[in-house]
Amino acid sequence: MEPEPSSPSETPEPSPWRRRGLIGLAVLLVLGVIAQPVRLRVLAAAIVADGLDLAVPRPFAPEIERRQAVLAGIEADLYGPPAEGVLRADDGPSATGLPPEADGKVVLLVPGATPAGRDDRRVVALAEAFARGSRVVVVPELDVYQEDLVPEDIERIVQLVMALDDAHGPVTLTGISFGGSLSLVAAGDPRLDGRVALVGTFGAYVDLGGVVQAATTGVALVGDRRFPWDADPRAADVVRDQILRLLTDQDREELRQALDGVIPPTALRSEIRAAYDLLRNDDPARTPVLLEQLPQAVRDRVTAVSPARAVPDLDVPVVALHARDDPVIPYGELRRLGTVYPEAELISLTTFDHVGIDPEQEVSWWVTASDLWRTTRFVSRVLGAQS
Repeated sequence: MEPEPSSPSETPEPSPWRRRGLIGLAVLLVLGVIAQPVRLRVLAAAIVADGLDLAVPRPFAPEIERRQAVLAGIEADLYGPPAEGVLRADDGPSATGLPPEADGKVVLLVPGATPAGRDDRRVVALAEAFARGSRVVVVPELDVYQEDLVPEDIERIVQLVMALDDAHGPVTLTGISFGGSLSLVAAGDPRLDGRVALVGTFGAYVDLGGVVQAATTGVALVGDRRFPWDADPRAADVVRDQILRLLTDQDREELRQALDGVIPPTALRSEIRAAYDLLRNDDPARTPVLLEQLPQAVRDRVTAVSPARAVPDLDVPVVALHARDDPVIPYGELRRLGTVYPEAELISLTTFDHVGIDPEQEVSWWVTASDLWRTTRFVSRVLGAQS
């Protein structure tokens, strides 16, 4: 329900999280002034404010616009200086159509699952925020927006990075949620050696098997550490749907019937029984064993879209941001990322839920300011990769 409009004499009260955010932003701007390098940190603070819709004036930010593009044969949105027409790059990788300002300053933004896709208001706000930081931002059309994790998206990211690097120099990959995971896998492709300046992830997983483990048992195991997870109620359904999509029609129907209690699980063949047991399992230590018993198509897909499995030797700078109470991707995945990629910079947040500030959480302005400061550190690393 929308709030009733206030009378002309009334001034609407800002929401508690917005008040905390504005106070926190003021604090981090002060910290930015005394930090080094000053300009980069202040610019990062402005981008964070824009991305969180805190409505902070940016009178010196360049004018930018969003327009359609076709780069390396892939539909995308381009955020950058104003131009005319639809950009195309079908004549070769060197003809991206991006403006000269893009040289050495291209951010390939890869969102996660969102029904609105490239039109998601959070995606648009973040892309515009980075573009106002004198970057050219490319947001590609991907299947992941519909909660479909496919290798084809990884190939699209690879093709875009090659085309953009050929024309403008190394690209910074910034991936959100599932998009961050796909970006890590793409960055490890041998064709991109030397072409990726940095991968920045926010709320990404590093092993899809770990997400399955936490979604079905409520616990993520990382080495000998246990990370309990209070998941979004839909998490288990998403895991179930991903597995069902990869089965044959007959196996899919039989597994559905067993899960719904129509037929006994003993009627399933061994690989499908393993899928049933996985989805009904409550012992996190048993998850890896069950994963190895799944149909080959499912195992292959888990490997293909899991950075820890597909590119365990990734040799690209990584900075990863993750909320401790993330209900979509378990926080244990940040710790797993640090285990797989020891050189990665890990940043934890308290006031965020998945990839935004949790408006229901009651915390002090200082905690909010600390989180915003950490977020500016992440943005500074993304900006600094191309400075």
